[in-house]
Amino acid sequence: MGCDHNCSSCNEKCEEKDLRVKAHHMSSVKKVIGIVSGKGGVGKSLVTSLLAIMMNKRGYKTGILDADITGPSIPKIFGIKGKAEGTSEGLFPSVSKNGVKVMSSNLLLEDDTDPVVWRGPVIANLVKQFWTDVIWENVDYLFVDMPPGTGDVPLTVFQSIGVDGIIIVTSPQELVSMIVEKAVKMAKMMDVEVLGIVENMSYIECPECNHKINVFGKSNIEEVANKYHINNISKLPIDPVFASLCDKGDLESLEVTYLDNICDILEQLPVSVVNVAIPVDNDEIDHHFGKAKLFYIYQVVKDMVVGGFKCPITKTGHEEVIKTLLEKHVNIVLCDHVGREALEFALSVNMKIIGGFTGKPINAIYKLLSKDIKEDQHTHTCECDECHDEACDCHDEACDCHKKK
Repeated sequence: MGCDHNCSSCNEKCEEKDLRVKAHHMSSVKKVIGIVSGKGGVGKSLVTSLLAIMMNKRGYKTGILDADITGPSIPKIFGIKGKAEGTSEGLFPSVSKNGVKVMSSNLLLEDDTDPVVWRGPVIANLVKQFWTDVIWENVDYLFVDMPPGTGDVPLTVFQSIGVDGIIIVTSPQELVSMIVEKAVKMAKMMDVEVLGIVENMSYIECPECNHKINVFGKSNIEEVANKYHINNISKLPIDPVFASLCDKGDLESLEVTYLDNICDILEQLPVSVVNVAIPVDNDEIDHHFGKAKLFYIYQVVKDMVVGGFKCPITKTGHEEVIKTLLEKHVNIVLCDHVGREALEFALSVNMKIIGGFTGKPINAIYKLLSKDIKEDQHTHTCECDECHDEACDCHDEACDCHKKK
């Protein structure tokens, strides 16, 4: 019998496998945030929706992947009634009136009240398809509304999609410690950071005197958070307005500040997706950066290529090229030769250009990911008439420019 990759079966440490799958090639998702809980009925969908709405109001492009396949409620909260549409390229998420993108199983059902009676692996596979087959386009924050517990779907999201952090949602009851501990331990197993805790239904505020009444007893969320070294806590009250607006599909009209501290933390997260651009001509790296007509843009997350797309260039010249790449959120450019002025202009807009690459674009990506880059490549420039609009003065007989002359 060979190894089944279950270390408990042979008491040996197996090489860890990367199970992440690529997002749709037309998607560019910068940060993925999971909203989780150890039990149901605590209001994950409300918290997910509020975070997407609040980050959207801060000027970010947001989306919600509704991974609660058997209990989807996100479309209802946003008043989305139409069904998801698609082409041969893939599915398109529905969009709320304020621009929040949503993909949910209810958007695929003929009738919203039809039950999804599927086994766990089938449900988990649909969640994965919401990542691989849905054309999210440009999204700054994709919030994943998880089903309760630590079963197939959360495991699929952590392993296949990968998340930049999770928000734990709970309620003010004695079993809160157990709920949080389950979520924290799973996050630790999956090497995912816990960004904060939201205590929903924390209290009710008297409309006459503003006195806060702890309906479910005194909260101990601070003690629990301290125990697990979680620094960010938010509390949501029991408010009939929440339920009313969710029922009407008009939660986006709500103006609240309860989750501002969580939103502040989300803004501070480093960008997980790095867009790497390479000038291409006939499937080979184009010799001249400033005159390239086409760039391949590879999307890299944690040293893994997760997607990519083509970027045609309509205007030549290094400044125009760099401006076009900036619009595509490019962080790094790999090329053969690049003029000194182009290099300096790129640095001024926080774009890194690394020269000295030839051959197939994907091989350049692999060199970048393996850190197989020479120090002098970071300043690899050429001063020829095509790269710099001046006569070549690099005096290097090995330079391709001299070979052409």
